[in-house]
Amino acid sequence: MARTVYDVTTFEGSVSPQTDIGKVINEIIADIKSKQTTQNTRPGAVIYIPPGHYDLLTRVVIDVSFLTIKGSGHGFLSRAIHDDTSDTSKWIEVQPGSSHIRVKHTDGNNEAFLVQRSGAPAEVGRLNGIVFQDFCIDGVASTKPYVEGNHKIGISVQSDNDSFRFEGMGFVYLTQAMVVRGADACSFTNNFVAECGTSISLTGASQVAKITNNYLISAWAGYSVFAENAEGILISGNTIVWACNITLINSNRCNISGNKLLSNFPSMIALTNGSSENLISGNHFRRVYGDGTSTRFDDLYGLVHINGSDNAVTGNQFSFSVPAANIAPSGADPTLILIAGGARNYLATNNIKANLDVKVVLDSSSTETKILYSAKSSQLQSYTDNYSLVATP
Repeated sequence: MARTVYDVTTFEGSVSPQTDIGKVINEIIADIKSKQTTQNTRPGAVIYIPPGHYDLLTRVVIDVSFLTIKGSGHGFLSRAIHDDTSDTSKWIEVQPGSSHIRVKHTDGNNEAFLVQRSGAPAEVGRLNGIVFQDFCIDGVASTKPYVEGNHKIGISVQSDNDSFRFEGMGFVYLTQAMVVRGADACSFTNNFVAECGTSISLTGASQVAKITNNYLISAWAGYSVFAENAEGILISGNTIVWACNITLINSNRCNISGNKLLSNFPSMIALTNGSSENLISGNHFRRVYGDGTSTRFDDLYGLVHINGSDNAVTGNQFSFSVPAANIAPSGADPTLILIAGGARNYLATNNIKANLDVKVVLDSSSTETKILYSAKSSQLQSYTDNYSLVATP
C-alpha cells in the first residue's frame, strides 16, 4: 500500500525541515504524485509538522487534492508586542511556538504556500479537499503597520477549489494571511490572525464560504475580511478587533451575524457595488479612538456602509465613544449607518449608545428605505423623501 502519512522530521529529504521546510514539503508532494498515479487511486495524504521551529526558504507549491498539512497548535505570539518592547530578557519565550514556520524566502516568491494546478478543461485545474490545520505561519519581520513591510503571503490559493478548510491556524506579520480565489464551500474557523495587512480575502468569485469563530486582529491598512462577487458567505461568531474592516463587493445573500466588532477606524462593515439581500444582525459594534489614523475613510463613511438593495440591518448594538476632537472631518456628526444607494434597505431595532450626536444617513440615490426603531428623529439625516421612519422614542 502506498504511503499516505508523512512526518516532515522523519521524511528522508534532501535537507532537514529546520533548514528549509518548504523544500521538504515539495519533495513529499512529489513523492505522493509518484505513487498515486492513476485516476481512481488518488486518496491524497497527510503531512504532519511536529512542534518545533522551521525555516521556509522555498515556496511550497500544492497541486494535488485531498492533502492535509497539519501541526500541533497555532503557536501564536505577538511579534508586535515583542518588537515594541525594549527589553525582553526576562520573557519566558520570545518566538511563536508549537508547529512554527518562519517565512524567510530566498527563492524570490512572496507566498509561503501556493495552491495551484493548471490544465484544461477547467475541471482539470480544480483542486478539492485541501486542509491547513494547527500550525503557525510567521512573516518574521515587518514594520508598522505590518502591511507593506515584507510583502509576504501565508497561503495563496489561485486555482478554483472545492471544500478547502483553514482550521486552528496562526498567522503573524504577513501582508496577507489567506487569499483564496474561486472558492466553493470554503471554511475558515478557529484561526488566530494578527498583525497582518489583510486576514482573509476571497477573490474572483466564491459561493457559500464560512468564516466562523476566528480572532482577526489588527488589519491596520487592509481588510479583516474581503470578498468580491461572493454568494452566500456566512460570517459569524468572530472577534474582529482594531481596524476591523469587513468589505463585500458585489456580493449577495451573505449573513454577517453574532460578531464582536471593535475598531478605532470608520468603516467596520461595507456592502458596496450593488451588494444585495444581505443580513447584518446581532453584532456588537464598538467604535473607539486608539492607535493609528485611518487613511481610507472619514467618519462620514459610516460604521456600516451600504450601496445595494434589499439588505437588512437588524438587532445590532452600536457603542460609539470617540473624543470630538478626533472626529474627521473636524466638527462633523459621525455617521453610524450610511445608505449610500439602493432600494428597499431595512433597518430595524438597532440600539445606539454614543457620546456624540451620531447620524443614520440616507443619500439621495437611496429609495424605499424602511427604518424601524433604529434612530431618533434627530439622528436621521436624509437627502431624500423616499423613506419610511418609525423613530426610536
